[in-house]
Amino acid sequence: MTELSWNEFCELYFDSAREYAEIHLKRLRRKIGDFDRHIDLDYVKDAAVLSSLEKAYAHFDSKRGVKITTYLSTLVHNEIVDEVSKETKNSAVQQDINDLKTAIRIYGNDDSSEARSQLIPRLKAAIARLSASDQVILNYYLEDKSSYIAKSTEVLGISETYVSVRRNRILKLLPKLMEMTRSDYLQYCYEYDGGVLAGKTGEYSIRSIHPNPIIPSLTIDNVAIKIVFLL
Repeated sequence: MTELSWNEFCELYFDSAREYAEIHLKRLRRKIGDFDRHIDLDYVKDAAVLSSLEKAYAHFDSKRGVKITTYLSTLVHNEIVDEVSKETKNSAVQQDINDLKTAIRIYGNDDSSEARSQLIPRLKAAIARLSASDQVILNYYLEDKSSYIAKSTEVLGISETYVSVRRNRILKLLPKLMEMTRSDYLQYCYEYDGGVLAGKTGEYSIRSIHPNPIIPSLTIDNVAIKIVFLL
């Protein structure tokens, strides 16, 4: 969208996004009444602000004649509605890391050589489907469990509570994203030239994955390898 770096973009628009979140949350409360008492409203605001900034940074086009502030406000509104809906259905969900360990054990130690050879590509495809901020949090968590909250807070400009809760949700989501069908692999994981998933005919190669827009040096390959060897 712009030549601004992620941090420069956030410096310009984070406060505005936060104000929009406050406004839209109050409007939603007036519309639907009191929220579920278990919902963490600070988490909802953090989630909406961060997701909206990511989408605005990646997709805003000034040539369409819409002001960035108008575009951002609309994004924040939609994210607030979505987050409140999610939190109402399943508030304060915590997920133990053992589920991800189980998924890795199943996909990496299957009797078939195909399953074993596809563990890293499967993980890469799952990680690629996380948001940019989730990739950052996951990477810092795998690097150092004692400092990932501080690092994520500094880079992403979000609260410590949001980072911690988001980490839990990432670990819950990854095993689900690893459960991909053949068509999923075609879309997210491999480039094919007349081949099939097992590679018995034709040739295929791992699909190239775009760099993380927040931390361009962050590679999904390294994150996937860290998961296998560090968890």
